[in-house]
Amino acid sequence: MNLRKSISFLSFILLPITLNYFAPVLIVQASFEKTFTIMHIIFLLMILSAIFFGGSWCSYICPFGALQELVPTTKPKHKLPNLKWLTGGVFFTLIIAPLIMHGFQKIILPYHMVDTKVSVSSFHDLIRYYIITISIILITIVLGKRTWCQYICPMYIFNYIGMNIGSFLKLPSLKITCKSEKCTQCKRCTNNCLMGIEVADMVKNNNWNTKECIQCGECLNVCKCDVLKRKWKK
Repeated sequence: MNLRKSISFLSFILLPITLNYFAPVLIVQASFEKTFTIMHIIFLLMILSAIFFGGSWCSYICPFGALQELVPTTKPKHKLPNLKWLTGGVFFTLIIAPLIMHGFQKIILPYHMVDTKVSVSSFHDLIRYYIITISIILITIVLGKRTWCQYICPMYIFNYIGMNIGSFLKLPSLKITCKSEKCTQCKRCTNNCLMGIEVADMVKNNNWNTKECIQCGECLNVCKCDVLKRKWKK
């Protein structure tokens, strides 16, 4: 788990440099301007990653996921409305619709970063950086750990698309499997799941929720009975 946390925290530390490369607003703006940018490449890589590694992007690469792990907080006490289907659907439509109608007419890979490749290079950029990070911190503190990921994040839609492409093509991907007969239902796995998944119940019923799992491996790390394993499988 130390490797995962090291990579994700490095991603967060680099956020002042990389913020624009992950910015939903900028990729939508680029699509409306019929411009192919590095953001399109990154979100395509997110889909490709999900085909073979499931939701690993969220636990290893996403700087906003690492930010939420830095905030000391608890598991949400109540289920909240799952808005990420709405936010993700709107986000994806705003990217794809202009491309279907007009396509790409130019390529600007840096995009809005012609003079500097660093996202936070001015006072205005610094204010934007703090608005984004502080908003996610406040949401996490008030509503619980990884609330942004579980219920709001519009970028989840790319994970979902990738995982469904992998399933449709029957491609092997990284999955967590379980041996339910070994499980003592201690619920350590459930209590430590970053996405609030009822892991113990899924083990008991042999029914793994691969669409929500972000492959963080916290459940494997705390299981004392060798119930859970990572495997490549179709």
